[in-house]
Amino acid sequence: MDQDVLTRKQAMDTLNVKDYRTLNKLIKAGLPVIHAGSYVRFSKRDISEFLEKHKERGGEVSCK
Repeated sequence: MDQDVLTRKQAMDTLNVKDYRTLNKLIKAGLPVIHAGSYVRFSKRDISEFLEKHKERGGEVSCK
């Protein structure tokens, strides 16, 4: 697998997120997801861009 594409667990580690509920809230807040059949993957670039975008807005992500 390409190292620029992460599993859910790897994405959670990258984001320093401890549970899947928080990851799902980030997805609902706009974190891009790659669907490959029944697999869900994340791009390192997309994660970096998502974090940078929210950092510019004061660092807060609405996870309602």
